[in-house]
Amino acid sequence: MTAQLARIQPQVRGILLAVVASACFASMHNMIRYVTAELHPFEVAFFRNLFGVLVLVPWFLAVGFGSLRTNRIGSHMIRAGFNAMSMLAWFTALSLMPVAEATSLALSGPVFVTVGAVVFLREKVGLHRWVGVGLALVGAAVIIRPGIETVGFETWLVLFATACVSISKLIAKSLSRTDSTATIVAYLTLLMMGITLVPALVVWQRPTLTELSLLALVGSLGTAGHLLFIKAYKLADVSLVEPVMFMRVIWAALIGFVAFAEFPDIWTWIGAAVIVFGTTYMARREAVRVLHTAETLP
Repeated sequence: MTAQLARIQPQVRGILLAVVASACFASMHNMIRYVTAELHPFEVAFFRNLFGVLVLVPWFLAVGFGSLRTNRIGSHMIRAGFNAMSMLAWFTALSLMPVAEATSLALSGPVFVTVGAVVFLREKVGLHRWVGVGLALVGAAVIIRPGIETVGFETWLVLFATACVSISKLIAKSLSRTDSTATIVAYLTLLMMGITLVPALVVWQRPTLTELSLLALVGSLGTAGHLLFIKAYKLADVSLVEPVMFMRVIWAALIGFVAFAEFPDIWTWIGAAVIVFGTTYMARREAVRVLHTAETLP
């Protein structure tokens, strides 16, 4: 009994951390929607990266700048470029549509990652993962409802942002073969700050102290969310953490309802649920495959 509790407790803690992380991201996204009523999304994106760099400063002082040593600076720059395009498109979309709806569509990210892994990394994808991809696509179609509802510019922005960040994840996977996680994170944060500064200068307006405080909170919530999710994945199985992604939609809907009197329709909930089911199915089957492979190795 004690041994069973010892195995279960980390899993439960991991799930709880993922729930809190999803709340951090939902809060950040709703705050971005609020701030972009006064500031351009491009400027908000720059400050998001600026405060992200400031968070890394103590870490740099502690470990030194040796972590920036790499032989693949070009790959880091390409990845930062795709990530920056994703952020600019995503922040713009959040300024134009309800956060819960945007979050629901963004859950289809694993579809782009899977297809990209096949095309660019030549990974072999089995039937189960294609079934998961198909379910996620059905869920996205339920949310968008092409032919029934007009597909707006903001919807295309979310899909573009999701595709770009998926490419960034594939490049990160390639970089992880030669560079440490610290090196990959450091270059992404530093390069994105410089890249997003350029479009921000075009639309620049001086933020007030209140707006700066909110932007700092945006950066803090984003960093906290990422750290909590990383810790959750260390404590719990991916197949258990993945379904918690649906909590991002719930948090986003609740906060959006209170802050903006916005609440997603039934089709958004159904589509998001189908997407989460499909991506969870992929994650669970992948976990089973890895476990089976490990058990058959000599």
